[in-house]
Formats: sequence, structure tokens, C-alpha cells
Amino acid sequence: MAGAIESAADNRSIRLITIEVQGEDFTAQIIWTDDFGEPQRLTKPIRLDIVGAGSQTVVSLTTPDMELPEGEIPEISYSPDIGLIQIHIPNSQTVTLPPGRYHYDLFVTVSDDFEYAGNQIHRLLVGQVVVNKRITRM
Repeated sequence: MAGAIESAADNRSIRLITIEVQGEDFTAQIIWTDDFGEPQRLTKPIRLDIVGAGSQTVVSLTTPDMELPEGEIPEISYSPDIGLIQIHIPNSQTVTLPPGRYHYDLFVTVSDDFEYAGNQIHRLLVGQVVVNKRITRM
């Protein structure tokens, strides 16, 4: 894996994301459960924005609006059955990020199947992204 999210996610956590090296694929998985260990019933949209100086968005990831072609990896995918969120930033995007520190947050939508309030949007993660400089070229 060419990156990591420090620790597992708990409600509204501050976490550090490290993109080890520019030009590598970044992937991460988060399992989000409630206080009883039950998976959160995720639905779309789910969105993660990474911003640089002046709050300029440098990367914006979201769940796809339609089904992707066979073999294409979504930016963000999810499984409501186990509370799984998968994040993918391809090397074509990480190579364009100058080394340094950025800020991000991850917003998710949770469904209660309209038992109480319907879909609710939560900021699940917030923190910094560190991009390390690439040395070797391929």
C-alpha cells in the first residue's frame, strides 16, 4: 500500500494520512461501526477533499454516480453490510501533488432507512495529508 490512514476510524476522528511517495497509488480502508460494533449503514454520497494553501482543493474524491466500466477502480467505494469505506487515489493524481502538508476531511452519508430522520451527513474524518517527495523515476 502506498499510503496509510493512522489508526482505525471512530466517530469524528482526527487522523493523519501519509502518501508515502508522489506517483504511487494510495489506497486505504476504513471500517466504521457504532458503539455496539454494528456497521454503519453507509450510502452515497461519500466525499473526501484535500486542500492546500489558501484552501484550494487539490484532490476531490467521491462515490461514482453510475456503475463504472469493468476493471475501473472507484475513487471511493463502500459496503453498508460491514461499514467499509475504500479510498483510492491513482498515481496519476499523487504525482501532481508537490511534497508537503495538506488538510482533508471525509464526509459520509448514513441511512437509517427512514426509521428516524432519513439520510444523515457526518464528517467522519479530518486531519492532515503528508506527501513525501519522490526520488526514483520509472
